[in-house]
Amino acid sequence: MNAHSGFSISEALVVLALLALATAVALPNLSETRRRMDLERLARQVAGDALRARMEALTSCRNVGLVFAELEGRPYYVMVADGNSNGVSRRDFLQNVDRALGPRVWLEFLSAGTRLGVPREWRVPDPSGDGTLAEPGLRAGRAAIISFSRFGHATPSSVYFNDGRERVLALRVHGGLGRIRTLLWQRGWAQWREVRR
Repeated sequence: MNAHSGFSISEALVVLALLALATAVALPNLSETRRRMDLERLARQVAGDALRARMEALTSCRNVGLVFAELEGRPYYVMVADGNSNGVSRRDFLQNVDRALGPRVWLEFLSAGTRLGVPREWRVPDPSGDGTLAEPGLRAGRAAIISFSRFGHATPSSVYFNDGRERVLALRVHGGLGRIRTLLWQRGWAQWREVRR
């Protein structure tokens, strides 16, 4: 083969080896970036749906909530409207008195590998400053429902998601004004940081 007809086999092997090395270095960073972005996308989706539930409550003059549940170990939530003027309740939802306003939103489709809750061994500080968080992922009264009244007030709620490795994302709904904040905590951080949506 002459010098003008192309690459030699050894040159091609060197190029392939360099490409393999670059790929091996980049893949862990890409998967880490994807996990972080998935978690943030999940937070934006849940926060957006909570805002939609609040707007629906205000415009329809009825209580509307996000009901969190699991089906065969797969967590989801669904927007539900009060059907009998006594507030959104899990019992009324299961009996089809309080009706879903849309489809179930499956967490695994929004963020692969994301789990509801906080691993106890991570010792995640409570955003309120009261020690560390327990394992359950939802603090929304006893019914696991983020509920908005027809006046826009909300059940004070916090939903916690973790990526299974090092990050926890918190969606916090404040009661009086129904304000929604998104916070991020990562192992090694002393405090939570607010995520801008």
